[in-house]
Amino acid sequence: MAYTQDIVCQNNSFRIYAAYANGEADKRYDFLNDQFPSAVVQVVNKNIKDNTSDDEYAIGLGYNLILKHKFSLVFDLGYAKLVQDFLLPANGQSFFSRQDEQFYWRHKSDYHIIQISPQIQYLLSDGKFKFGEYIQFISNVSFRKAIPEDNLFKNKIEYFATEVYPGIFVEYKRIRVAVGVRALHIKNRDDAIANNLKDSDQYNPFKVKFTLSYDLLKW
Repeated sequence: MAYTQDIVCQNNSFRIYAAYANGEADKRYDFLNDQFPSAVVQVVNKNIKDNTSDDEYAIGLGYNLILKHKFSLVFDLGYAKLVQDFLLPANGQSFFSRQDEQFYWRHKSDYHIIQISPQIQYLLSDGKFKFGEYIQFISNVSFRKAIPEDNLFKNKIEYFATEVYPGIFVEYKRIRVAVGVRALHIKNRDDAIANNLKDSDQYNPFKVKFTLSYDLLKW
């Protein structure tokens, strides 16, 4: 038994990771009818196809702790940048405290985020290549929101969103590749742009996440 435990402990690891996620844009804009003149709504509708999907880039460090029965617990801490370009009015005065213009558009926005991410994974096969499945919980805390085109930015720490990703992974020696699809999304109200005034919103457009990690230390 002691010999078996020693082998298992050798799989604990400290890692570095990089991730990219691509998600469908949230194109809802019906709430604008109650907040803005019809001309604004018409501009958004006219440009509804002139956008790209949301891009998220992340880097960070993680710790992998082997548990019993092929289970392991992973804890990641990292930085992410979320880029969105669906056209919406921006709250230049009320959120960004800019008074030089009466109206601003959000053509593109950058969200700078700290991600705290526990993860449970299960090893399906253990050989030269290891295969498994996992479920990842991500708490997103934004600390800077910016609309570069109009030089709008604000540094403020606030909870941004909760995400849950089930997925699969493959490992070879110190390298691990994982792919997950978002199953749950609880978004806090984003007052940097026009929104539906809900404190939290569970709308979940499709989003897929790819992660590449490398074990810096193993024991």
